[in-house]
Parts: sequence; C-alpha cells; structure tokens
Amino acid sequence: MTRAFHSASAKGSATAGAERELKFLVEAKAFDEALVLPLLGGPEAGSEKRLESVYFDTEDGDLGRERVALRIRHVDGGFIQGVKWSRASDAGAFEREEREVPSPSGEPDLALFDAATARDLAGMVGGKTLAPQFGSDIRRTTRTVRFKGATLEIAFDSGLLLAGERRANVREIEVEQKSGPPAALFAFGLELIEALAARLSVESKAERASRLRTGEPPEPVKSHHLRLTAETSLDEAIAAILHNCLAHFLGNLPALDSGDRVEAVHQMRVAMRRLRSALGLVGRAFPCEALEALRARSKRIAAVLGEARDWDVFIETLRTGPAPRFAAEPGFEGLLRAAEARAEAARAAVLALAGEKGPTRFALVLERVAAERGWRGGLPDDELRRLDEPVVGFAAESLDRLDRKVRKRGRHFEKLTPEARHALRIALKHLRYATEFFGSLFHPASAAEDYAKKAAALQDRLGALNDAAIAVRRVSELDRGPDIAYAAGVAAGWCARSSVGDERELAEAWRDLRKTERFWRSGRAERDPEKD
Repeated sequence: MTRAFHSASAKGSATAGAERELKFLVEAKAFDEALVLPLLGGPEAGSEKRLESVYFDTEDGDLGRERVALRIRHVDGGFIQGVKWSRASDAGAFEREEREVPSPSGEPDLALFDAATARDLAGMVGGKTLAPQFGSDIRRTTRTVRFKGATLEIAFDSGLLLAGERRANVREIEVEQKSGPPAALFAFGLELIEALAARLSVESKAERASRLRTGEPPEPVKSHHLRLTAETSLDEAIAAILHNCLAHFLGNLPALDSGDRVEAVHQMRVAMRRLRSALGLVGRAFPCEALEALRARSKRIAAVLGEARDWDVFIETLRTGPAPRFAAEPGFEGLLRAAEARAEAARAAVLALAGEKGPTRFALVLERVAAERGWRGGLPDDELRRLDEPVVGFAAESLDRLDRKVRKRGRHFEKLTPEARHALRIALKHLRYATEFFGSLFHPASAAEDYAKKAAALQDRLGALNDAAIAVRRVSELDRGPDIAYAAGVAAGWCARSSVGDERELAEAWRDLRKTERFWRSGRAERDPEKD
C-alpha cells in the first residue's frame, strides 16, 4: 500500500490489528491430504462456515491501487464489514493490517470503522461512490493447533472467486498466528511444505479476484521504498531491510507465473542482488552462519535468474541494434530464433525453480532468521548493545565505507581497464543499495534521492557496458551454422563496440557522482521527543 493508515483503536470492532499469516495454494489431491494431516490438526472436524464476501471499490479502483481491500462478508446470518491492507514495507510479505466491525446491512459504511481508519479510507475514495466489484464464496474449515509455544489457526478454504460471469477455483490453506513467538509460524511453514505439495502465495483473494474481473495479468513489481526513522534500532532495521528485499522477490512470482516474465525475471534478479548486498552488509558487522547460508542460497537463485536475464538482454540488443540496421542481410531471423530458443530454455529453468520447494523454503528460512534475530546469537554484550542503538550511526559508517571503496576503485577513471570498471560497478551497486536502505534516515530527503539518482546513472552506464560484454559471449555460445554465421559476426562486432561505451559520457557521470554531496555527512533525522 502506498498510503499509510493511521493506527487507532477500532470502534466497536470484532477484530483490529496486525495479521501475520502464511498462505499456501494446493491442488485438489493435496487439499484432501491436508485435511487429515496430523500436523494440521487432522482428522479432527474443526468448525465450518460458509463465507460469502463482496468487495467494494470505486469505478476507478482507488482502493485497489493502494492495495486496500474493503469487503462485506455474510456469515452466520449477519454481516461483517472489513478492510485489509498491506503493512509498511518494513513488515514483510506475510503481515497485513485488518479492521472488522459488525454491519447492519450488505452496503458499505465507512463511518462504522474507527475515526482514523474511516478518515484514511475516505481520503482514498475522494467522495466517489463505492460499488461491488467482485466477490468470493468460500467454505472454510478452521482448526487450532499448538506448535513450538505458538497458537496457530489453520483455515482450509475451498470455493470460488466471482467476477461477473467469470469464476476461478480456490483451494488454500491459511496459517494465521494468534499468539506465541513469531519464528514459530515460519518453522511451522517449513514443516508443512515438507509434508505436503503446497506453494507459498503472497496474493490475497481480493487481488486475485480483481485480476479475474479485469482479465489483466499480474504486473511485475519494483522494490517498495523503505522508510526507517531516527527511532529505528539497528536490530529492527536489519529485519526491515531483509523483509523489504524478500517482499520484492516474492511479489514478482505471480507475474512470473502468468504475466510479463521478462520483467518479472529482471525484478526478481534485482531483488536477489539487493538481498545479497544486505546480507553481506549485515554479515560483515555481525558474522552469522545463518546469514551466510542464506547468502549462498540467494547466489544460486540469482545465477538461474541471471542466465535468463542475460539472454533477454541479448535479444533486446539484437532487436534494437544490428537487426533493423542490417535487415537486408541474411541470417538475422535465424540468429534471433536461436537466441529465443536459449532464452526460452533459461526461462523454463526459472519457472522450474519457482515451482520447486526451494524458493519457498528459502523465504521461510529467511523470515524465521529475521523473526529470531538470528544475527544476535553468540554476540558479546557490547555488540548486543550496539544492535539496540539507533541505526543511523551504523548507516553513516556503512555509507562512508562503501563510498571510500567506490572512490578508490574509480581512481584514474579514464584509464580503468574493463575488469577494473566491472569491479567499480559492483562496489557502486552496493553503495546504491545502501543508499536505498538508509536514505530515509537523513535530511533533506532530496539529498539522498539526488545521490541515488547520480549513482544509478553511473551504474546503468557501466551496466550497459557489462551487458554488451556478456552479449559478445552469448554470440559465441550459439550454434553458428552457415545460415547465421554472417549475422552472428555482425552481432558480435556490434556488441564488442558497444562494450567500449562513450568515454565522455562515462567520465561525466563519474564526475557528477563524485561532486554530489554525501548526504549522510550533513543531516540526520531527528528523534521524535514524544517517542523517547
């Protein structure tokens, strides 16, 4: 959600507050197996309800754009009005906020919510009419289980999503934590996926029903802006950064499944790069086996994504570069077909990876480590105290260190070899990600944004040179038969020339970054005295 709700007590609410849950998609056979699985409380009957829900929004979809779901649910002969929204970008992919209040009818009335929630919703709606958009008809069986000191509610949902004349089947298992240590939820999820053929999902029923209504595929998502404050401790900030990176990765799984796969692969690769950078940043300060294991696993995932992304970039280079300029020459259609075949195989490898339990296991392990604050284990008292201090000091030190590394690697920029420029690009990437992680801690916000923009400009230019160098290698990996030999030679020469770049523009981008104010040295966000 892009606009934050204000926290407030919920007037007359049935439920109010944060909801932490895991959602798993299963096929019919696995759903039946789950009902009798001892881990999930089976074969006890549990309580059963029929939940008929209607979701409301404006004709322009103002609530949906903010990732807010407003519904009226008919259950047990009465009505419940509810609203759910994604929590802040530091909360992770498995936490949402929820308000529910009894309703006298099946028509929405925002005034039934507490004043702050009603005001926020009214601001999003802007006086427009709320009308039914889609719905669901679900049979829900619930059970309660105890696991590692936690109370978990298991919901078995089967039924339909409804959007006009369109229908879509639903078979989900939701595991919501009611009490106990947060890490228990993710430990439970790990045991569940070992016992059952289940796939982790980050889409709500409302989001899926909305797409059913429009017929539009899921869109790839970019990283959400992370907002740390002067009150945020280093311990909290580490968890928030890891949550943010993982949410970016998981948020692109729907688009990978049935949307723009090229862009989804790109965003998932960026997410893994951000996560690896964050794990390295934390691991350097607080060495931890769990973080190192996650970093190694993220590298393997990134390698599969990188193979697909490299071929996608190569094909785009061919289509926008030599192919249209040498259209009358032989072999370019065949060269594109050969590259597309390699790209399709690489994308299939990504889909196979996403369909395996590996990424789900990786996500649950990362969330468990974050919930347990795994980086605290075995630290001496002085390091533990450091984790409890405001993050801003660690942020400034880290940015300073990364900045020094970039400036050292960029020394005598005009004379750098391709290998040295590649090393500079890697260092710059870590500095840019750290700027994204910590930028909100410093004032004015425009200074961090300007620095990130200049860093991105140079990184993009160096990245384009690296892409061109990789493209030269990709040409050599194709089966260069006589029918495409000429086109392959032209493409290789084109990419080789592109890998050199415009020296004047590169030098200018480097100077721009060097001259840009190092925002972390000038202004830190002030603590709110009311929170002290």
